[in-house]
Amino acid sequence: MGSFWNELKRRNVVRVAVAYALVAWVALQVIDFALEVISAPHWILQVSALLAGIGFPAVLVFAWVYEVTPEGLKLEKEVKREVSIAQQTGRKLDRAIIGILVLVVVTLGLRLFVFPDDNAIRSDADRSGVESIAVLPFEDYSENRDQEYFSKGIAEEILNLLAKTNSLRVAARTSSFAFAGDDTDIREIGRKLQVSTVLEGSIRKAGPTVRITAQLIDVDSGYHLWSETYDRDFVDIFKIQDEIAASIINSLKVHLLGDDSTPVVSERAANVDAYSAYLIGRERMSLRTQQDIIAAREQFEEALQIDPDYAPAHVQLAHAWLLLEQDRFGGADMDRSLVDAAVNPHLSRALELAPDLPEAVAVLGFQHLRRFRYAEAAAAFDRALTLNPNYALAYNWRADTAYEQGRFLDMLADKERAYALDPMSLEISADLAYEYRSFGRPDDADRVIKRMFDLHPGHVLAYQAALDNLDAMGHESEAALLAEQAIAAHPDDANFKDWLAYMLLEMGLLDETIAIGLDEPNFTAFMLQGRNADAKLVIDRQLRESNPSERWLLNASFYSEIVDGAAGRPQRAALMARLIAKLDAEKRPWKNRCAPWFADSLQQAGFNDEADIILDVCRQRYGQRLEAGYLCPCEWFGLVVFTLLDNDIDLAVQRTEKWLDDGDSASFVKILPVFKRLADRPEYASLLARNDAEVARERAHYLAVRQARN
Repeated sequence: MGSFWNELKRRNVVRVAVAYALVAWVALQVIDFALEVISAPHWILQVSALLAGIGFPAVLVFAWVYEVTPEGLKLEKEVKREVSIAQQTGRKLDRAIIGILVLVVVTLGLRLFVFPDDNAIRSDADRSGVESIAVLPFEDYSENRDQEYFSKGIAEEILNLLAKTNSLRVAARTSSFAFAGDDTDIREIGRKLQVSTVLEGSIRKAGPTVRITAQLIDVDSGYHLWSETYDRDFVDIFKIQDEIAASIINSLKVHLLGDDSTPVVSERAANVDAYSAYLIGRERMSLRTQQDIIAAREQFEEALQIDPDYAPAHVQLAHAWLLLEQDRFGGADMDRSLVDAAVNPHLSRALELAPDLPEAVAVLGFQHLRRFRYAEAAAAFDRALTLNPNYALAYNWRADTAYEQGRFLDMLADKERAYALDPMSLEISADLAYEYRSFGRPDDADRVIKRMFDLHPGHVLAYQAALDNLDAMGHESEAALLAEQAIAAHPDDANFKDWLAYMLLEMGLLDETIAIGLDEPNFTAFMLQGRNADAKLVIDRQLRESNPSERWLLNASFYSEIVDGAAGRPQRAALMARLIAKLDAEKRPWKNRCAPWFADSLQQAGFNDEADIILDVCRQRYGQRLEAGYLCPCEWFGLVVFTLLDNDIDLAVQRTEKWLDDGDSASFVKILPVFKRLADRPEYASLLARNDAEVARERAHYLAVRQARN
């Protein structure tokens, strides 16, 4: 045996085997990556691996029988030992193997770090091996293509029933229905949705009959695990939907659910037109723009005009109102009492009609969350998730209650669960990117945002998330350039003009800021230019509003502090009294909120007791967050302000230095009265100089790129 092994080595068979195995591995990695890029069938990789395996013994036999000589290949038995160059060939093979090993390391690095698998972001449920499925909208193959509501209705009914099971992870409707009418390969859909199986189907209506086909597909292999065809008389479509959905669920239990016997209840509209309007509303709402949510609200209202007892339409109408009151959807100045007047009747009616409808319970929790009733919100979300363990938005909303309780790791876990269930949701993706950024994981935040653009090219919320990320990391020049792209893509979206104005302001491009014509950035720009009269005009115009916003009352106090000094304290006291009355009337828990700028204005107005209450909250909240390693860079200067108000000047210097070390800056720092508390420190001048230098650097970069682009 020993002599045979020595002969294998002498003939370089062992070296050839090692080289072949390494080259085959690298080749299969390249093929696998290429197939992912072009969404090719998985069997191509399997065939390639089979061919590589078949070739292995053939190569070994070839290396044993033939030898390389100066005259070319010869049969080994024809080469005399004294003239054999097998030893020199072996040394060349050794060098080749070393080179291939380097290529192996490079390939591993590329797959792990440069082109990571989208499954890198996984929830605990994913890692535990729980079965997962996405239900795609059924295709309408009817001759007139007029059964879309029916095909989507069947898929939605199946999805709703599956989502209420405890032993299955079900991709959310937002994500799975995004592939309606799409010819993307099943393997690619599974990769994007991070599921192991996909249920797809079709309907074909011909005269009085309808044929429904459903099939369950394994994502990795592309093979059908199960398929079935159902022929029915097309009389009562809702009866057909319920019957087919129940039949499919029973079949899927064999393949996916095991002994799960969770009871499920269907919530169905009594009228086809009502249900169709509801489905259209759901589609529009998932796009998460102000215009789409308004259009969705109108569809839900239409559904309820047709069928006033359709509980899901009541729920989604309430949800639409609660979304539209958010700043990002244009609701910064909406009267919350008017929103509640619109929401409450629909939520009450939905819970009366269907007290165990998960969506109704969760949206009630969302309303509690929006109204700062955190204990009630958490209880509602827990109940909704008991009713539907696959409810992505409920996880996302419940995370906010964990934040309020200082349970930051629980918060992140819920955000990741939501993302795993609904990876195509722009709202959930943007929230998760913020959390990753706050936990000091900017690469993960970037990956989520990149995926938002990949899945929803040019979408408003994708731009918004990217702008948030760039600004948080102190990249004002890049944020300004991206805001210009966003404006070009969405010229009617006021948020992007606001973004551009603020980024120009932070870079000290004051005239360009003012040219955009937005009051709040203009106010600060006027103050920086010493144009106090112009700033006062803006303040007066805003305060003439019947119910000026919190930020304008704070801006007015800030103006008085800079311009009027000690003489303006009575005016500031009146402004702060007005603001406190406003917050109390809106039932906003301002005494439980960490708001350093508010505390500063209260101090300057003589409301020291109230300021101390807020500073105590900040002391606790910042302590929790710093201990957990959870603080967005975008909030770091707020920590500096709190530290100054807390009179810890040494620590304030250190935290300002860290803020600058991290690459952040702002043009308006030099006019902030609170920052002038450092004026007696020897570091004060250097801190201002460093800030000015960083502002100038960002400004120069922005102007250079803009000039080159133009």
